[in-house]
Amino acid sequence: MSSLIPDTLEGALLLSLIDFFLSFVVISFIGLVLSWFPLLNRVGTWVSHKRPSAPVPTKKVPAQAPIADHEIPIEDVVSIATAIAAMVGDHRILHIEPHSAEWSTAGRVAHHHSHLPKH
Repeated sequence: MSSLIPDTLEGALLLSLIDFFLSFVVISFIGLVLSWFPLLNRVGTWVSHKRPSAPVPTKKVPAQAPIADHEIPIEDVVSIATAIAAMVGDHRILHIEPHSAEWSTAGRVAHHHSHLPKH
């Protein structure tokens, strides 16, 4: 049986050359397809502007305060924290109270310093 590409060094070089040129063809095709996406985007925008749109019904939403503005009672915080502690297991709640930015910063600094290497 005769093969198109011989099983020699010349055949391997020929196969590498063919692979090199075919990869350029495939990569060029992918680049061409990717270059069409902005054009398709413009065509889609043009088509959506030409099509008459149905009037959008406007629904009046009652004015509500954002969730962050509502005060959560401390009893609810304690009960939620207790339920979480019961599910997590071997953890205990040390302190619950509204805190300032200095309190959380001091806790962060203490935590970061606990990771320092000991000399």
